[in-house]
Amino acid sequence: MGLALGLCLVSGASVVLMVAVPEPRTGMGDPAETGASALLEGGAVGGTDAERGSGGSVGASATVVPGDGPEPRASASEEAEEDAPVLLRSVEEEVDTADGEMSTVEGESEVMGEGPLLTFAVEVEEGLPGDDGDFAAAVEEILGDPRSWGNDGERSVQRVDGDDADVRVILAAPDSVDRLCAPLRTNGFVSCANGNRAIINQNRWVSGVEHFDGDLETYRIYLINHEVGHTLGQGHVFCPGEGEPAPVMQQQTLDLQGCEPNGWVYPDNG
Repeated sequence: MGLALGLCLVSGASVVLMVAVPEPRTGMGDPAETGASALLEGGAVGGTDAERGSGGSVGASATVVPGDGPEPRASASEEAEEDAPVLLRSVEEEVDTADGEMSTVEGESEVMGEGPLLTFAVEVEEGLPGDDGDFAAAVEEILGDPRSWGNDGERSVQRVDGDDADVRVILAAPDSVDRLCAPLRTNGFVSCANGNRAIINQNRWVSGVEHFDGDLETYRIYLINHEVGHTLGQGHVFCPGEGEPAPVMQQQTLDLQGCEPNGWVYPDNG
């Protein structure tokens, strides 16, 4: 299997590295990923690359008083979700499709860090399982960390909900990712960056990849930082050596090349 690369200009966008991704293999193997500006999340060298049930009933002669009686109790799964770390919330089932419409998650954060300001907005496709606010909170926590692209004060970041954000981080179902990343072929599996949009495949967000050995938190950190890195003009790099932390711009969704999983841009920052 191989990747075919070609350099071209696309009207209305910045420089685009066109990447042909092999069709997904049958069975359990992961298809190849690529990255570009429209750019797929892992693969070729890139440029700017989602019951409570209440079983009670009220008899015909009963009078129900608002607020009377005990408060409904949250289910065990709801309580566990509330107690989960921000980066591990809304772990939902995989999907193939959702409603096709993206909605910006409302709300703004404080300015995090110092230096020139980078603003980002968070969008979630309507109809995805999970809580939109969970995804927005996770993106905010990742990008606001000193180990992310702010580099401990070199750049400040802020989540906004306007149309003029510098970067837009979008969570979408696989078929919508395919559409938003076209003409690149995401094959319903990979994520991509297209211009200033970091487009996250919902199935990767909820399931990660097998070779992260169940470490979904690290994988989610990697996925956001990797795709946002492409919107900032970062291309792909390789594993520097056996047992070293994988650089965030390494194509870790494909394989680790002997490196250890890592999601942070500057893991040594405080």
